[in-house]
Formats: sequence, C-alpha cells, structure tokens
Amino acid sequence: MIKSSLIRDCSKLLSFAKPYWKLMALAIVSMVVYTSVSGIQISLIKPIIDKFLANETKNVASLPRIDINQTTQGSPNSFSVEHLKKQTLHKIQFLGKIKERATSSFNSIGIVMLILSPLIFLSAYFQQYLRSRVMWSVVVDIRNKVCDHLIPQPLIFFENRKSGDLLSRLTNDIAIAQSGINILFDEILLQPMKLTCGLCLAFYFSWKLSLLTFIALPFIIIPVFTMGKKIKKHGKGGLKHLSDLTDALREMFTGIRIVKAFKMEAEESREIHAISERFFQKNLKMVKAKSLNTSSAEFIYTIILALIIIFGGMVLTAKKITPGELCGFITAIGFMVITSVKKLAKSYASLQESLAGVNRVFELFTIKSTITDAPDAIALEKIEKGICFNNVSFSYDGSKEFVLKDINLTIHKGEVVAIVGESGAGKSSLVNLILRFYDPVSGSVEIDGIDIRKIKRESLIEHTAIVTQQTFLFNRSLKENILCGRRNASIEEVWAAAKAANIHDFIVELPNGYDTVVGELGVKLSGGQRQRVAIARAILKNSPIL
Repeated sequence: MIKSSLIRDCSKLLSFAKPYWKLMALAIVSMVVYTSVSGIQISLIKPIIDKFLANETKNVASLPRIDINQTTQGSPNSFSVEHLKKQTLHKIQFLGKIKERATSSFNSIGIVMLILSPLIFLSAYFQQYLRSRVMWSVVVDIRNKVCDHLIPQPLIFFENRKSGDLLSRLTNDIAIAQSGINILFDEILLQPMKLTCGLCLAFYFSWKLSLLTFIALPFIIIPVFTMGKKIKKHGKGGLKHLSDLTDALREMFTGIRIVKAFKMEAEESREIHAISERFFQKNLKMVKAKSLNTSSAEFIYTIILALIIIFGGMVLTAKKITPGELCGFITAIGFMVITSVKKLAKSYASLQESLAGVNRVFELFTIKSTITDAPDAIALEKIEKGICFNNVSFSYDGSKEFVLKDINLTIHKGEVVAIVGESGAGKSSLVNLILRFYDPVSGSVEIDGIDIRKIKRESLIEHTAIVTQQTFLFNRSLKENILCGRRNASIEEVWAAAKAANIHDFIVELPNGYDTVVGELGVKLSGGQRQRVAIARAILKNSPIL
C-alpha cells in the first residue's frame, strides 16, 4: 500500500499542474491513442506467426462480402430486445469480418501497419511534447513561487540562514524535484496504460498463462516499496550535504581575496574535501539501496519470464495454444507488462529520491513572514512633522540582551541628525527600525504620530532612501545600479545624481561610460567609488527620509 506521505508529496507537485489541465488532458488522450495503437501492433504477431508456420503466403482468394445494409435490417422504429440483440450480433460479425480481412495475408497485415504508422507518429509526438511542456511550466512556476515567497521575508530570515542553503534549494533541490515531476507526468501516467494494455493482450492470447503473471506481481512490488523508504531518507541527507557544499563554495569564492591574503587556500581546500566526502558517503548509501532495488527486480523478472516460457512450452506441446498466440503472449508480457513494471519500479525509486528535494523546496512555503502590513495599514502620503522613537527597546532573535533599551528620540522634518557611538552600540539597529527591517520588542517608531506598523511597508520604503554601511552593487552597468534609486529617471537625472555624489567625472572617462559593468559586488571599482555610486543611487531616489 502506497503511504499517505507519498500521495501527499505527489499532490503538492500535481497542484502546480492545475493551470495546465487542458494540455494534460490532450497529453493523456495522446497516450491512450499511442498505447492502443502499440497494442494493435503486438496483436498482429499472432496471425503473422501462424500464417508463416502454415505457409500461408498468399492472399485469401475470396472473403464473404460485407453488406452494411444487412447489419441494419429491421424496422428503424423497433426497439425490442430481440432487435437490439440482432444489431449487436451484426456489429460483432461486421468487426470480425474487418479483422479477418485485415489479417488475411502478409500484404493485408503490412497495409494495416502502414495505416497505423501516422497514428504512432502523431500520438508519440504530442504525448511527449505536451507532457514536457507541462513539466517545464511547472518547474518554472515552482521556482518563481519560491522566489516570490522568499523575497518579502524579513531581514532576520536571511540573517539566520545560509545563503548557500537557499541557493541550493532553488537550484539543486528544484533540479532533483524536476526529475520527480518528469516521472509523474511521464512514467506514472504512461506506464500504467501500457501495463493495462499488455495485460489485456495477454488475456487475449492466453488467460491461463496470464494468471501466472498475476501471481508473480506481488513478488515484484514488495521489494520496490521496501527500498523506496531508504532511498528517500538517504536522498534527503545527500541534498543537505550538497547545500553545505554549495554554501562553502559560495563563501570561498566571495571571500577569495581574504583567502589569498591570509594564505588560507589549503584550509579551504580541506573543508571542501571534507564536505564532499560526507556528500559522497550519503549518496553511496542511496546508490546501494537503488541498486538493490533494481537488481532484485531484474532477478524476479527473469524468473517470471523463464516460468512463462516453460509453462508456455507445455501448453503449446499439448496443442492448447497456437505458436502465434504463444509468441504474442510472450511479446505482450515481455515488451509491455514486464517492461512497464520495470520502468514503474525504477520510477518509484527515482521518485522517492526526487521527493526528498520536493520536501526541502516546499519547506520554504511553510515559512511565514513575521513583518507584514496590519489589516488597517494606511499609505503614507507625505511627511509633515518627522520621526519619533517612543520608549523603543530591541533585541535580535528575542534575546534578553537588548541592543536598544528605552530609546526616546524625536527627529523633526528638515533636520540632519548624526548618531554617534562605539561599535555595537546600536547605531545601525536604530536606522533599521525606521526602515522596518525589524520591529521593536517594545515601544514604537512613529512618523507624523503614526506607528510605522500601521503604515503600508511599500509606502514606507517609497519615502526612505539608504546608503548601507556595507556597499552592495549589482553585477550590472553603472547606470543600472544608480537607476535602482528610481527606475523611471531620465539619463539627465542620473548624471545630476552622479555629479552630486562626485562620481560623474570618473564614469565618463571609462571606455563604456555609464554602460560599464561593475562586476560582482562592484569588484571592478575601488571601495570609495562603490560608496559614491551607492550615494548617487540614494540621491536619485530623492526621498524625504535619507
């Protein structure tokens, strides 16, 4: 029995496919057509083998003429049971005659195969294209939704998490989850159809031999589900170590100047090697579980196929089945039933591995932002009076060690105020409270007498510009970095802001001027130049609070 956790995890993925249900419906229809036509092809094995052994190499000279009119004799207004029986019988006879004509010779069978070939092409193309389109749409939607969910999180959320872990979840884990999506929209949908079609064909050829297959199925399924739990467990552990590796690499490359300045290359290399080894060992356990699952299944498949051949030979010797029926049965079991079961078993193992990534991605959706707009929050139109701190106390992470305690401060509109103090005194924390990067533990920060928790945060940010202590620039052009202050500003306004920050003359002397890309974190600029670009960005915003 499939565990509820598996169904729950799969439901999470499938919920993203709801907007594309029309495409999925068309894909399923294409799968049904593709599977049905494949089944018809296999069903033609019986007449081919029987006719070959019987040396029937010529077309049938004559066949009973099919008279469509005979199938509809009787009063059109008669709806008696007898009349319906006759109509049904006529239809069955009509279909039987069509089948007899279609399989009457090698030429007829070949013509049927030629007629089926366009259906095979179209159904195979559309079921593959539509499934893949839905799959990639779901992957893109998941990644976008995760980003949309994370970006509004408060600053403390990012401070308490490794950026490498978040990066790993958005890249590595979603890539792993993508394989699970592919399995759900591919093997989990297509293989059961092939399995059903194969079993129907097997019963068509020999119901007695088909019973042997049903008896053996539990011996295939039990090992698959037993190994699945271990695969998921080790897969999740492997992804955890992979996120640690991603974070370590990110940190090393970001701080490469410090690494080289303090001759830390050997230490960093040892750290990377240690994490890689833990990642390798965890994945090795998962590989062992997957290998045991696959090898056990292959062992059972071979035994089942051997028993079918032995038992089939006995039935054939007793002349209770024709050679064509036996070959058709073995083909249906070997190429449809066993192949589908093998793929489903392999897919289940891979699905368990990918669900470990799905869980880590969807864990992010459970995180709720602690800083949100109050239901009655208002938009800040303009600032008339100023900012006021009323008995404000603040600590990080709910600690009892207060960074700020009972702060009372009033800053009037038009004033320039400097906060002076030693390192760790709480200067930056004071400014962060104005931007509502954090909320005070007690007291309130007010603008024009309104608690900023009652002001829509988007409106608050619109009225505030900041030059951070740690200058951050995007790996974009100088113009784009300055335009972060106000996206719709004209180039003349950008120049004016740069001149006010005393960086314009330097920029225009560059070969590409304002289109010069500054590099990651502004690495192509000096520290002072980066600060001036950040100042120009804040000046361009021209907010009442700076």
